Amino acid sequence: MNYRNGRRINVGDILWAKNARWIVTDDYQMKLIGKKIKLAQMILPAFVEYISNVHENPELLEEEK
Repeated sequence: MNYRNGRRINVGDILWAKNARWIVTDDYQMKLIGKKIKLAQMILPAFVEYISNVHENPELLEEEK
């Protein structure tokens, strides 16, 4: 699966969608980062913006202060 810019979607990618950060899980779901609620949904490449990958920037998993 690819993003709209052609970049391949990888597990651990950090995305920006619906005014929140999400992480890509191994079943190509997006999981909400840093919120109390557990929320996951299918990736809709047209509506997400790639930020980075958690393996390159682990600090992105931390909650925003």
